[in-house]
Amino acid sequence: MALVLNSDSGTLRTCEPSAGEEIADIFREAGHDVSLHWKAGKEAIAAIEAAFANDDYDTVIVGGGDGSVSFAASQAYEHGKVLGILPLGTMNLFARALGVPLDMHEAARALAAGEVSRVDIADVNGRLFVHHVTLGLHPKMIRLRQELDYGSRFGKLMASAKALRLALRRPPIIRARLSLANEEIDVETAALVVSNGPLGDGHLPYADDPCAETLGIYFATSRKWTDLLELAAAFALGRMSDNPILSMRRSQRVTISMQRAEARASVDGEVVTLKPPLKIRQYPRGLAVLAPAGDVAKDAPAQ
Repeated sequence: MALVLNSDSGTLRTCEPSAGEEIADIFREAGHDVSLHWKAGKEAIAAIEAAFANDDYDTVIVGGGDGSVSFAASQAYEHGKVLGILPLGTMNLFARALGVPLDMHEAARALAAGEVSRVDIADVNGRLFVHHVTLGLHPKMIRLRQELDYGSRFGKLMASAKALRLALRRPPIIRARLSLANEEIDVETAALVVSNGPLGDGHLPYADDPCAETLGIYFATSRKWTDLLELAAAFALGRMSDNPILSMRRSQRVTISMQRAEARASVDGEVVTLKPPLKIRQYPRGLAVLAPAGDVAKDAPAQ
């Protein structure tokens, strides 16, 4: 296997390369043949791409934040290889969904003794994602946060709070038609979320079941800033069930049609420009992952 560690990620930013060797040794002691790649920023992304394209590796372990993990998942799917995740970012949402411990040494030990499982992956207009596509308030908040200075996890959280406050001054508006398998819905909303699996309750917004075989489709039914602030808190704290200002649907496919030439969206936390209609579909059990033993479904066929 290849072990690619993004030294710019929050956990490793103050670490020496010897920390990478410590992680690699955990896998070696468990009997794995490991090649370590300690890279920063764009070099880490290039190393992930090269590792998945290299026939010498059947498994690639990626240590980084949600952006690195999302890119790695797309490469794993396209090359038909196994992805392992060391959660080294701020939120680590997909790693949480897979039951991977958040401490990097504990995560390495869990993966070294882990099992290959198959979980859901989805795409929007051909762009793969493992967590979400959002329109409206969330991508606007991310754009505003990128204009602020922060140098730590705590600083990022504070910048996120300030960006949300700025975004709520003039809430965005999304007018769209949602075409599901058995339903057409016209919506006028400030926030629209399509998640790779319904989001669980009682924790940060990630799927409790990475093998749910359905998308979660959420949209706010109010544009009042006070309601949207309450909704943002509900998402952060996992209090979405029976929320009076949140409507939810489930489907393996959804098409989002809008009367505009372009739409800004967050795809796994990266703000991108997409051309409507947005065609989102899920590939049940389409992604092979290395996960802690017994945490997710195994031996399920790829779709």
